Amino acid sequence: MSIAYHNSNFITYDSLKIKHHNRAFNYGDGFFETIRIINNKIFNFQSNYSRYLYACNILKVTDIKPIIFFSKILDLLIHKNSIENGYAKIHISRSGDGKYKPNSFTSNILITVGSCERFKINNPISICIFSQQLKSKSSLSNIKSINSLIPVLGSIYAMEKNVDNALLMNTNNNIIEATNANLFIVKGNTIFTPPKEDGPVLGTMRNWILSHVEVQEGSLTEQDLIHADEIFITNSTFGIVSVKSIEKTILFDSFVTAHKLQSKLISLSLGF
Repeated sequence: MSIAYHNSNFITYDSLKIKHHNRAFNYGDGFFETIRIINNKIFNFQSNYSRYLYACNILKVTDIKPIIFFSKILDLLIHKNSIENGYAKIHISRSGDGKYKPNSFTSNILITVGSCERFKINNPISICIFSQQLKSKSSLSNIKSINSLIPVLGSIYAMEKNVDNALLMNTNNNIIEATNANLFIVKGNTIFTPPKEDGPVLGTMRNWILSHVEVQEGSLTEQDLIHADEIFITNSTFGIVSVKSIEKTILFDSFVTAHKLQSKLISLSLGF
């Protein structure tokens, strides 16, 4: 039976109860972090913790926990659930009652874990561009908010188009990310990714890539993608995935950079 952590207690998933006035449920008042588990250990967690601090500051959550607090709980959950390779999800929501005006600045904490495959060389995917709803160029767009309606609608659009994923746009009509991943393109010998100011989620795998290879941050348009030599997307669960087509008409056959980075990630994780 799976074990979770909820507000100082280790509980079974079946015993978790959400109250009717829960602010995450009623107002989307919270955020989450997804952490990769490799060989029974949390991977790249400093990036998650930095984003946790950033999100707490934006959402005015004041009871900030030290990194060791989360590390100890995650280690216990990995042991209790016998996770070798998988992921953990930290859910942070504002505690207390109130309506749009909250009466608390402290947080509820729910942490869950699950199993998944090791990092591997992923099959290239097809994508489309979703422009019916636009993300704002604000700090709220940079965090993993539990209000994820635009990525949800983008994913539905991709399903309707019979492709694997959709790219999202901001209010300046720049392309900023995929529904569940950050976006990178390669032109010549240069790797590009949208800057923080354009509104992408500040992904932990994005941060890993920025710390391991030289990347130029700059706004991207549809034309930049069309003329790119290579496109790939990244997130903490699957690592790096190449893009083989956009809208089923623009085709790519170069996956060298993505495979090189994913191979490095695989090599690191095998020795982790």
